Amino acid sequence: MLKKYLQILDESLDKKIDILTEIEKLSRKQAEMIADNAPFEEIDANMDSKAELIDQINRMDDGFSAMYDNLKVELNKNKDEYKEEIKGLQAKITTVMERSTSIEACEARNKTAMEKRFSIEHKNNNERISKASAAMDYYNVANKL
Repeated sequence: MLKKYLQILDESLDKKIDILTEIEKLSRKQAEMIADNAPFEEIDANMDSKAELIDQINRMDDGFSAMYDNLKVELNKNKDEYKEEIKGLQAKITTVMERSTSIEACEARNKTAMEKRFSIEHKNNNERISKASAAMDYYNVANKL
């Protein structure tokens, strides 16, 4: 019975790695979109896709934690018997942590790039407003003359 639960945990980690890989791809795509000045709507759609995947991971984490908590005592009693399965789980957890770290780094770079892009857009909007205001002032003065 414990072996079956360990298999479920193993499969759960495989699924989590697949989802993290997809998030990593979307984060890299987002970086390209930001660099290429893609429309904000496309960037938002990308972020929405990532949010859905992150929600899936959060649900999986809750289930994984609950199952592991139920198995922890039994696993500690039978460490030697399930040594290989435990090593496999540990290796996959390491992979999950590496992917998570990579995604966090990419997201930090994306955040910085988006802040820079927002700053540029804000500056451009202020210039447009200033030019429109100057044109309106000229128009008002010309009408008075």
